[in-house]
Amino acid sequence: MAPKADKWEKQKPAIRATQLAFDLSSQVQKTIKKKAIDADFTPSDMIRNILGLKVKSKKTRQRLTFYLNDEELAALAQRYGIEADDKITIKQKVAEELIEFSGSK
Repeated sequence: MAPKADKWEKQKPAIRATQLAFDLSSQVQKTIKKKAIDADFTPSDMIRNILGLKVKSKKTRQRLTFYLNDEELAALAQRYGIEADDKITIKQKVAEELIEFSGSK
């Protein structure tokens, strides 16, 4: 029974954590997000850094994510001349297009 008790003791700090959400101007949010990207931080870690708090996570690899419905997948498949169920190739083609848009390789 002791191992389970130990496990729950270790979880107490997470249970006590408090999430804060802020309604700040879009300019303030953009600035924080841009500085976070430049520092390879998440926005949350950037806020911790600004406040002089310990940054707990390591620098992160930033990811871009978005969601596609079935109609959008089909439209992209048609655009790229591939089958709609070939999601891996669609993802590759989208990545290529985003890289081209950014002007970097």
